[in-house]
This record gives sequence, structure tokens and C-alpha cells, in this order.
Amino acid sequence: MIDSEKPTKPLATSNLSEASLPIGVDSISNILQKLDDLGLQLSDDHIVDWLPKNQNHPRNWPLKRKLANTACIFLLDTFGALLESGGLVAATQAATEYGISQNQSLIAFSLMYGIGGALGSIIFPPYSEAFGRKPILIFAALMLPLSCMITGLVPSIAGVYIGRFIMGATISIPSTINVGSLEDMWEPATQGHAIYAWVLSAGLGAALGPIYGTYVTSVLGWRWLYHIGSIVSVCILGILLLGISETRPSKLLGNHLIAVQSCAGTLKLRTKTADDHVPDFHTFCQSAIIQPAKIFFQEPIILTMATLSAIAFSLLFLFTESLDIVFKPYGFSQTSYSLAFIAYAIGMIFGIPVRLVEFFHLKKRAETKELEPEDKIIGFATGAPALAAGLWLMAWTTPPLVHGIDWVVPMIGLAGAGFAANEIEYALGNYLADTYTVYASSAFAAYSTLRALLSGIFPLFADRMYNGLGSNVAGSILAGVATLWLISPYVFMKYGKALREKGKFAKFSLETDPNHQALDVLGRQDC
Repeated sequence: MIDSEKPTKPLATSNLSEASLPIGVDSISNILQKLDDLGLQLSDDHIVDWLPKNQNHPRNWPLKRKLANTACIFLLDTFGALLESGGLVAATQAATEYGISQNQSLIAFSLMYGIGGALGSIIFPPYSEAFGRKPILIFAALMLPLSCMITGLVPSIAGVYIGRFIMGATISIPSTINVGSLEDMWEPATQGHAIYAWVLSAGLGAALGPIYGTYVTSVLGWRWLYHIGSIVSVCILGILLLGISETRPSKLLGNHLIAVQSCAGTLKLRTKTADDHVPDFHTFCQSAIIQPAKIFFQEPIILTMATLSAIAFSLLFLFTESLDIVFKPYGFSQTSYSLAFIAYAIGMIFGIPVRLVEFFHLKKRAETKELEPEDKIIGFATGAPALAAGLWLMAWTTPPLVHGIDWVVPMIGLAGAGFAANEIEYALGNYLADTYTVYASSAFAAYSTLRALLSGIFPLFADRMYNGLGSNVAGSILAGVATLWLISPYVFMKYGKALREKGKFAKFSLETDPNHQALDVLGRQDC
């Protein structure tokens, strides 16, 4: 990326005289003029790179173009998140229609989605390196309505298995590459704001999904969840086709290189990221499967933060199947209980002032010292206690063991869980990018895979857990698990640097990228 690269030394004409040019090469002045017209420069070793103020680089786009592109990628991911959680509500009606158990139906609607999301998180990132952001996002926007049609139109449970699996894999695409797209466009000073806005918008989509699913299902039937999803997805596809641009700088630079190479003859020009290509099977397995697993299990900070963040996020899907049990004693109906997710969404929104304070604090702190990754996990320190407190409050302010407390009180606990989910996920994303730089791809892949699997598994045992143990005991188990993580953010804030310097992958990242250069979600430096 522009700010993270050392300026390329411009080519001196004396180093490449016309007499030394290979046959078929235009004059050096013509080549340099072509480069200048494109806002590019050429080094002594024939590497083509951006000039700092090149308006074709996404970092230098006009603000309106950046905002339009950002809105497009937000739209796809947010609606996908809404379908992810809202689509689960269809399981009950579909079970009756197909004559299967609720758990069998949930396997189709929930677990298959989670498996698709986990595999997509592993498979698709390398292809955004090879083909750029735009083609793979367009592919996701094309597959989303197709997956909705398969789920809603095929008259058998097999259609649900296939449709939800494809949907999970499809939505994993923006979930895994959007961070990279935002880093492509926004300067380091504003990247945090853009990434937080993305995390918040996707979180709100997931939080409001059960409300959408419950009311559409109750009025129109479960298939209309996916009919409407198909219609909206086609509209989103049209918006992306008209409004989204390629943001990966190395891909754009490669396109310019083709134009320059046409007049350079046999003189071989290249870019710093000329290795952007589809990996072979061995390379794919090493970088997309083995390395993420090693990072996840060998780095204690990743293991702790990623696990808590995945649990906090996946609780939303557990609540989709359990909140009707929790709030039924208060007189909530099979549809009105879903309005409790408004409290969850409000909790997420309450994170905005916390984030603004954090941005101000970090800006002031950066004036006096170099920021460390541990300075940016404030969301972990606020989210972990909020999650534990919110779950304990929900567990012991509701029937059957507690009576006489208004339903507003457990709603406050639910808001705490929503606040925590957003805070922890944002802190995790920041920490991974800052700490693991060249291994950011593997770190994100490990987290995304775990999150997808847990969000697919949690709904499977929610009903049995809450009906079998009661809301109080079931809620206490969840709160107890969250409590185990309470001390971890403060340990990492105090001792995180020492742990990071001892970790194999974090240590190597620091040695190869000592200035904490901004990298994309795939862990690669862009030019």
C-alpha cells in the first residue's frame, strides 16, 4: 500500500539507454512518458510502482468514490448477515412441512450454513489475491440469490441442505475480504473508523435477522424468507455491478503493467507483487489450512481472543432458538419474542461512544509514544466484562427460579451481550492485523472458521439446553464460561508484549515488518 512501501527509486535514463534496449522496445523516453501518463515509476531493476499521488490508487480516490465503494461492500455483507440469522427461523415450519424433527431441520438450516461458511473462509481468500476484490465480490452477489432460490424453491429438505451450504460459503466472501478492501481504500488514520463501521453494520444485520425471519415466516410462510432474499439479492447484484470498483492496488497496478509492457517489447517489467496467482494444491494446503491451525494453537493470545470472540458472536444464533423460552413467561408470543433482538442491536450501538473515546485516546497517545498492538484492545477489556455481566443478569432475572422482575431487566443483559460481541470482534480484528502482519491471512482464517462452525453448532443444542435445564441454569452455564475470560484482556494489556515477542509467528512478523505496516486481510503488502 502506498504508505507502507518505500518509494521506488525512479529509473535514470542513463541506466537504460536506447542503445542497450532489446530489439522491439520503444525509446526509453516513450516508455517513461507512458509510465508518467499512468502515474507510475520504474526502478533500476525494472519494477513498476505507483507514484505517491497517483489518483488511480484507491487510497487517492475522491471521497465520494471511496464512500460509494464502501457502501456497496457493506450492503452485501449486512444483508448476508441478516439472511444468516433470519434464515434459522424457518427451521420450525420446514420441519413440520417435511415431517422431520426440529433438530434435523436445524442441521439443514444452521449447521450446513456454518460448514459452508467455514470452508469458504479457507478457500476464497487466495482467489481474491489472484483475481482481485471486485470479481470475487460480484461472484458472491451472484451466488447469493441463487442459494436463496435453491433453498426456497426446491420441494425437499435436500434443497435446504444445498442452498444453505452455498449461502454460508457465499457470505464468507465479504466477511473475509472486506477488511482488505477497506484497507485498500482508507488511510491508516481513518481505517479504524471504516473497519468499525463495517463490523457494526454486519452485526446489526445479524441482530435484526431474527425479527425479519420471525415476522415474514408468521405472515407469509418460511419459503418467503428466501423468495424475498432472492429479490433483494438480485437488486444488490445490480448495485454492485454498477457501483463497485476494483480496490486491490496490486491488481490495478498489474493492469497498468500490461499497458506499459506492450510498448516495452522484450524488456520484462514486473511489479513487487508479481506472485499474485492461483496457488497450487500444496501451497494452498500449507497457507490456508496448516498455517492457520498452527497459529491458532501455538499463539496463546490468538487462541484466547479468537475463542471468546467466536463464542460471543455465536451466542446470537443460540438466542435465536432460546429467547422464546426465556421470555415466554412474560407473555411474549411466538413472534413478539423476536423483538428482544432490538435490545441486542441497541447494545451494539452503545459501542459507538466507546469507540469514539478510544479513537480520541489513541490519537493523543500516539503523539507521545509509538502505539503497540496492546494499546488497541480496549474493546476486549470492555467487552469481556460486559459479556459476563450481561449473561449473569439474563440468567438470574428471569423465571422459572426468579419472579417479580420486569422483562426490561433481562433485556438490559441481552444488550450487554450485543455490546460485547461487537467490542470483542473489533478489538480482535485490530489486534490480528497489527500483531501478525505477514501472517494476518492465517490468523483471520482461523478465527473466521471457528466463528462459522460455532454459529452453526450453537442452535442445535439451544432448545434442549434451555428446556431441559431451565433458563436460569442454562444461562448460568453461558455466563460461567464468559466469566473464565474476564482476566484475560488485562493480562494481555500488561504482559501481551512479552507474550507476543515470544510467539513464533508474532516474533517473525515483527522482524519482517518492524514498522507495523498496514496489510490487507490476506496478510500481503500491496503496492
